Amino acid sequence: MNGTASSIVECALRMIREGGYHSFSFRQIATELGVKSASIHYHFPTKEALGVALTQRYTCEFLEGLGDPDSHGKPLDFYIKAFQKSLVTHQSACVCGVLAAEAGRLPQPVREILEEFTAKNIQWLKKGLTKQFPEMALKKKSEAAAAIFSALEGAITFAALTDQPSHLDKVGRWIKDVVV
Repeated sequence: MNGTASSIVECALRMIREGGYHSFSFRQIATELGVKSASIHYHFPTKEALGVALTQRYTCEFLEGLGDPDSHGKPLDFYIKAFQKSLVTHQSACVCGVLAAEAGRLPQPVREILEEFTAKNIQWLKKGLTKQFPEMALKKKSEAAAAIFSALEGAITFAALTDQPSHLDKVGRWIKDVVV
């Protein structure tokens, strides 16, 4: 992705964090970046194309940041810290969590990437739980992974909404108490 396209995606990601998918337009992005709307359309012919690109980028960056669960001593702790780092860095909820709240009104290709984001996070967590808690039954790992992901998505949203980052810490401790 070239510099202009990357700047467009970054601007749209910030706008989504602030107000969701339907809260911005190409004109707003163009104004903020100091370019013409035609420049936005050149790189992303439709808002759906931009939504796909930014959701793919966010998903890839988040998963790359996690790495392989086997490379972490305590994958569950690392995963919880990834959400805490995201909250501190962006001072907002997870982009995919924000988008998921609008799932019924999103273009299908964007929804599909959100589903992929969720599935890959749960898959990562199951692998991490297998490493960290080998004695845990496989069915429990699957249920725990889905519950952990859901709890952290909800916690980061609540923490961002209330400007209480400590809420995410509390939920992280609760998760470790329940799983361990």
